[in-house]
Amino acid sequence: MKSPSQREIVLASAPGLEAAETLLDSISDVLFCVKDTARRYVAANEAFIKRTGLRHRKALIGRTANEVFPAILAAGYEQQDDEVFQKGVTIRDRLEMITKADGSVGWFVSQKVAVKSASGEVIALAGISRDLETSASLGSEFDSIAQAIETLHKDCGEPLRIEVLAKQAGLSMSQFQRRVRSITGLTPRQLLTKARIDQAASSLRKSGESLSLIANQCGFYDQASFSRQFHAATGMTPGEYRRAFERG
Repeated sequence: MKSPSQREIVLASAPGLEAAETLLDSISDVLFCVKDTARRYVAANEAFIKRTGLRHRKALIGRTANEVFPAILAAGYEQQDDEVFQKGVTIRDRLEMITKADGSVGWFVSQKVAVKSASGEVIALAGISRDLETSASLGSEFDSIAQAIETLHKDCGEPLRIEVLAKQAGLSMSQFQRRVRSITGLTPRQLLTKARIDQAASSLRKSGESLSLIANQCGFYDQASFSRQFHAATGMTPGEYRRAFERG
């Protein structure tokens, strides 16, 4: 008799995962995957499979992130996996910069949780990432906060205060937080961090300026804060990112 595959073992222990995979196959802006404790993919929706560049689910199952993504991406993904598997952390609303092989970037908001068997043993990790490129269109919903959101992007290198932007929009902090998140999928603070890291990543790829100068130009408190936040978003330090995409 043929031994069950790791996919079969995990899905049998947590049958809801297979239903989730089937349901999420029809959603193009959400990436879904499940990894076993050896970091091998055992389930994924169609959007995730396309993201890997593979054509079929069978080509992905049993492989690790290192085998299907560039090393600079895989390192960041597996660092998050370690937080879940080794520390029991549930990752919620983690803003990630997804770096492509050509250096261009995209942004996702990720969630990762441990999957447990009926006996309580951690047998896998399940994660979803929502593509911010295809989040709600930014149209008339902006009304009173349009200018505030534009300022977050345009003046991200300045010492902006979220409460001041909320006041300028005629909203309380809680109202402002809810409206920005409903439109962009991010909190104002996440949106500001995203804009700053986008700007910093571009500088790292295109210029030879010092890390301290880039940190200052992009609105970070200091170089240490810049390095910490950049690493949290990309899985790489600013120096590692620059070396990965240095010109020539």
